Amino acid sequence: RQLQQVLVDHIQDEETEQFPQLRAHLPAATLVELKEKVEHAKKLAPTRPHPAVPNAELFHKLVGPGVGLVDRLRDKLTDRST
Repeated sequence: RQLQQVLVDHIQDEETEQFPQLRAHLPAATLVELKEKVEHAKKLAPTRPHPAVPNAELFHKLVGPGVGLVDRLRDKLTDRST
């Protein structure tokens, strides 16, 4: 229940505060570009938790797409939806 409340609060903050401010201050073309970057990143990102990996930007940029590929393969083989 605590996690659910944290997620609801997070979503509500994004929908009522953050996204409206972005729409008010950024041109539509920039928002579209950001959306495309987020969608691209989601396609490469891991789909499973990996708590033992280092929390370093360079590591995630270099290894993350490979880990994401392996995760999606595992997801496919186990019929796990992401």
